[in-house]
Amino acid sequence: MLEWLRKLMAGDQGAEPSQGEVERDEQGRITRVTQTLSLAEDRADGPAHPVLAPDDSLAPRLREACDWLIGQNIRLARDRGLGLERNYDFDQDTGQLTLKFARGRTVAARAQILGSFDPSDRSFLWAWANPSLLPAICEDAERAKAEGERLGLAALTTPTQTVAFDNLKPLLALAAQTGGADGVYRGMVNGTTSVFLSFRLDEPARKPRAAAPVDEAMLEAAHALVTAYDAEMLPIDREHHEHDGEDSILRTLIDRKLAIYHRYWSRTDSYWEPSSLGWPSDHDPAPKAVHFTVPHPQGGALDVAIGRDVGETVYRIEPVDDALKITDQLLDWGGGFIWPRVDG
Repeated sequence: MLEWLRKLMAGDQGAEPSQGEVERDEQGRITRVTQTLSLAEDRADGPAHPVLAPDDSLAPRLREACDWLIGQNIRLARDRGLGLERNYDFDQDTGQLTLKFARGRTVAARAQILGSFDPSDRSFLWAWANPSLLPAICEDAERAKAEGERLGLAALTTPTQTVAFDNLKPLLALAAQTGGADGVYRGMVNGTTSVFLSFRLDEPARKPRAAAPVDEAMLEAAHALVTAYDAEMLPIDREHHEHDGEDSILRTLIDRKLAIYHRYWSRTDSYWEPSSLGWPSDHDPAPKAVHFTVPHPQGGALDVAIGRDVGETVYRIEPVDDALKITDQLLDWGGGFIWPRVDG
């Protein structure tokens, strides 16, 4: 762990990174730190591979690709239920990607390998430069290389490079869009390395037999339900923050949260009952970069909020006694998606 972060977690409000932006509240406490991590900072001889500076002239093209991938992700979650898969298989010989869901449901797609990212040294290797891969499954990566040569974008033509993960996402979006793919899938190998696949879904989306047609009014109502829930919870977190986290009001504020929770949720257990308060609040819409609602394949809806910097909140909403209620919060949704940031 970074030394300044260790000190901050121990309560040292004077701990700051040597390079980065620090935001403080009225009492001078650190509320947010934004830092671009130095690449391979623990290596005495610096990064093992080239570190490429962003080309501002290509920012509009990358932003377009990011918008495209975000839109594709939402459509795939809506039409195919992607995000709920429990596992995946990829056959390098046939180029078939198979996503495996509950109740034996699968989604198959033709896939190509774009590249792989190793977090141990923050290195990304393009598939076209990987000698262990068959050329037939690297065609989209080759197209990205050709596009990089046309645009003069070294990030698409440098075989192996040291890169921050957030800076890699727009490149993957651009590569998939250039290749004419339907999206990008992130598969984990050995628990750490990410392999990125561009994929194409040949068959039209098919609804599960038991699922009713998409009810747009229900989706709007589910989204409104979650928005209202957050709107009631947020002032309580803010009040606790403004009172400097006083223990004397903690129980009162949690009781207020519990009353709100029981109006919006339908649970017979206490698993998701609020038991603490925090700031920044999980109910604050400001840090949410993407917020959408899609049908759940088994009925009801999923309301998904993707954080601007990190994390997501995914609620399951279902009809209960002729009213919509939140019934669950999914912690393992969407591991195969990547959500590039769209700035400016």
